[in-house]
Amino acid sequence: MEVLLTFDATVYSADAIKKAAYRSINRFAVNIAKEGNEIKCSLTFKESATDPQIKTYLDEFKKEVLDQDLRESIKKETEGVRNLILAHTFSKTGLIKDE
Repeated sequence: MEVLLTFDATVYSADAIKKAAYRSINRFAVNIAKEGNEIKCSLTFKESATDPQIKTYLDEFKKEVLDQDLRESIKKETEGVRNLILAHTFSKTGLIKDE
């Protein structure tokens, strides 16, 4: 069975959708295509998948896309703080000598 899901490319990134698809690869195959401001995902399920299973998998995939997209946003928002913490941590290791 094949199901088409469409995501707004101005809301969700293609990378987030690809990451979500990879995490779901054991449940269905995904073909991803960008058309204008839409990202279309064609999900192909195994013949043995039941309608309730497919509905559950679709819901989980949508949640995973949102999760991956939010992870990207948080990563961008906290990049400066993360780099500052890393710089401070490595400055205390003695790996870099003061001149």
